[in-house]
Amino acid sequence: MNRTPASRGGVSGAAPGGRLRRILTPKVLNRLRLVLTLLTFGVLGWYLHTRPRLDLASLHPRWGYFLGACLCVAPALWLRAAAKWRMLLRGTAPAVTYGEAFRSYLGALALGLVTPGRVGEFSRGLYLPHRGAQGWRGAGLVLIDNWLDFLAVLFWACLGWGLCFRAPGLMIGLGLALLFAPVRFWLGVADKVTAKLPSLRGFRDSSRQALAAGEGVSRADWIGSFAAAMLAYGLDWLQLSLLLSFLLPQVPAPWHLAGMMALVTLANSFQVTLAGLGVREGLSMLLLAREGVGSEAAVAAVFLQSCLGQFLPALAGLAVKPVALYAPEDRAD
Repeated sequence: MNRTPASRGGVSGAAPGGRLRRILTPKVLNRLRLVLTLLTFGVLGWYLHTRPRLDLASLHPRWGYFLGACLCVAPALWLRAAAKWRMLLRGTAPAVTYGEAFRSYLGALALGLVTPGRVGEFSRGLYLPHRGAQGWRGAGLVLIDNWLDFLAVLFWACLGWGLCFRAPGLMIGLGLALLFAPVRFWLGVADKVTAKLPSLRGFRDSSRQALAAGEGVSRADWIGSFAAAMLAYGLDWLQLSLLLSFLLPQVPAPWHLAGMMALVTLANSFQVTLAGLGVREGLSMLLLAREGVGSEAAVAAVFLQSCLGQFLPALAGLAVKPVALYAPEDRAD
């Protein structure tokens, strides 16, 4: 039987403390999300204004493929928000529903999109009505969620390494993927290192609570979450293939496209620019040139995918209100 995350080191599963509640009131959080999202769309407008004008007529747009790309948004979002995230939550919040997991994912998406390294995503627990999934424990589950995403992309990137460097590249890619695959082991290592650190006003114990979050995840949910991540990124590559088919008469083979774009996602896994703008498009242009895709089509397709898969869901997430900040301190699951 798995221990509950609160069992390690006697750390409790309390929700965010009173000081945080006094500072990060619902009104402040909602205004912060709105300002950051408007800032993102402002940068987005500036980015579009500075790009050379794209002549869609020269790219032979075929709108049926664009419709197919739009249809990929809902299942990919469901896999990430309702399936994978809910499976990770079930150990600490058994009563969590698909709708609650979905709203939690969307609510934190706007902050995640505009913060360095997507650290804003660690606020997902604030949008859940279950005390066990709030605070540091919820942040630990987001860490695991992002780790599984990274691991899925790493396995997909093996295709790209194989295409770029043949057998040696494929072997190196598989080796790296297998190195990071035992998530529980690395969380345990991080916990042992953290345990030797000074307390720092309770930060050590809080960090250990976050690292212990995976103890409540069953083996079936670990496997199911990873499978959902693999399928979600598979849909991403299918969507990009459809967007390129929307713009071009001929596109790279699906496995070539998946391998190259996984390398782009891997390189941009730690977000260094606002919403990842510029980095993703630049890397895509360079790598897709190997497959005969022109720079205009590559940048346009990747940008359209960002709008469909990130910007529009983040905008919808602004309608989701934080739950934990409204709840009384003694609220139970």
